[in-house]
Formats: sequence, structure tokens, C-alpha cells
Amino acid sequence: MKTKLTTALLLAAGLMVGCNETSKEVDNAEDVRDIASADTAVMYEDNNLMAGSALEADEEVFKEVNFNAPEIEDAELTNAGVGVRGTDTYRIYSLGEDILFDTDKAELRSNATEKLQSVVDDIKERDRQSTIRVYGYTDSRASADYNKELGMERAKSVEGWLLQNGQFDESSLKVVSMGEQNPEATNATAEGRQQNRRVEIVVVDKPNQ
Repeated sequence: MKTKLTTALLLAAGLMVGCNETSKEVDNAEDVRDIASADTAVMYEDNNLMAGSALEADEEVFKEVNFNAPEIEDAELTNAGVGVRGTDTYRIYSLGEDILFDTDKAELRSNATEKLQSVVDDIKERDRQSTIRVYGYTDSRASADYNKELGMERAKSVEGWLLQNGQFDESSLKVVSMGEQNPEATNATAEGRQQNRRVEIVVVDKPNQ
């Protein structure tokens, strides 16, 4: 009985800390990224992998991905409207909703193919065996459940295009819906919400065997 009570108290304390952290006032995108980093760390703890997502507990490599990794200068990707961050062992390609989708839709725009092709070309040019995850994000205006579903639908649309046009092994590609989690900027402004509606393609190089 004492053990159950202790566990309940610890869970309650954890919830209070989480609520306090996510409700703290933010002034700019850097503050939001700090909070997002803390949320990401919790998400990847062994017992806190996102329930129902495609992220598997044995994929240790994705626990090492820093979503605040430094930007990589690449003129071709920049000109295509694709942001890229990362290190020598992984890259995070970021594409905004305005590039890929119409508002509140999950069907790819016709002009999205050029942007996605630039990502495929960059992955192929690196010529490495990789594991790929497509993360779908939204702003926070709708309900959390709706945002989770929309994020998943958008990630699946991008995954489908990559499988059909990038000739990737299907087993190397999975999707993760983040919904309104891990915002790039504040949801209090239209500009911030626009930044938060995005898809990120994370490519992690497999270690040499």
C-alpha cells in the first residue's frame, strides 16, 4: 500500500512539474526551443516513447538526434525552400506547411514535389545507408487529438511520396506524428503558428558494420 501511494505521489509531482514547465511564459523562439528540448528529452526516455507512434524502443540512434542541431549551409536546399540542420551522422530537413500543403489539408501540393526531390537528391548524394523518419507537426489551434491525426496524415503523405519517388527501402522509412508538440515558435502569433506547421525528415546514418 505504501509503495502504491509513493508511486502515485511521484506521478502527481511529475505532472505538476510538467505543467509548470510547459505553461511558463515565453518571449521568443529561443525560449520555445529550450522548452521543446526538455520535452524531447522526456519523450525519448525509455518509458516515455510516444505511445502509438512508429518510433520503436530499440532505435537507440534516434534518441541521440538533437533537434536543435546547428544549421547546415546548402545553397541548393535553401533555394528550394528547405531548411537543413544536423551533424556528420544525421540531417534534419524541415519543410513548412505553406511549401507542402494547403491549410488544414494533408494532400501534397503539386509544387511540393520539387522541394521533396531536392531532399531526396541530397540524401542520395551523401551515399550512405540511412534510416529515415518523417515527423508531422501542427500549430496548437485545434484539439490535441485532431492535431495528432493531422500531423500523422501529413507525415504519411510525405512518406508515401518518398517511397514512390525516392526508391528507398520501405523498412528504412517510418512516420511519427508530433501534432502540436515541440513548437518552433510561439503559437500566440500568426507568424509563429506558421513556423510550427511543418514536416521534418530526419535521416540518420547507419553505423558501419
